[in-house]
Amino acid sequence: MSINDATMIWQICIYGLAVGLVIAVMLGLPALLGERHWKKSERRSESATVIPYESGIRPTGSARVRPPVQYYLVAMFFVIFDVEAAFLYAWAIAVPETGWLGFVEVTIFVAILLAALAYLWITGALDWNAQYQRPPVHHLRKATIRERRDDRVA
Repeated sequence: MSINDATMIWQICIYGLAVGLVIAVMLGLPALLGERHWKKSERRSESATVIPYESGIRPTGSARVRPPVQYYLVAMFFVIFDVEAAFLYAWAIAVPETGWLGFVEVTIFVAILLAALAYLWITGALDWNAQYQRPPVHHLRKATIRERRDDRVA
């Protein structure tokens, strides 16, 4: 083992100790400096002790809110088109190296994405009006066993 290897091992050990110290301080200081409501009997009866604090605004309703499906659609579209932008940016940087073959490949890539967008548009996935939304599940009646058999025969 050379001197450089021993020095590098000590540097890694010192770095690990420094990280451990920072973690201990970050976990220990709030516990030491923070107010402990559960230890003070006069503070346990306060109603504000058990309520989550949201920037000074009293919470109303339940925190378990289910976002609409459109929220997830927008998130998926963002991810898809963000990844597309990252690929196109990488291609634009490498245009001199890829040449015409790269241009044909990126054209096929964009064509596939445009076909997917056209499919979503035609099927109504981008129409978010109430008339295009599915009815809630609890309004649908269940088919009887006989109706299910008739569907299979037909």
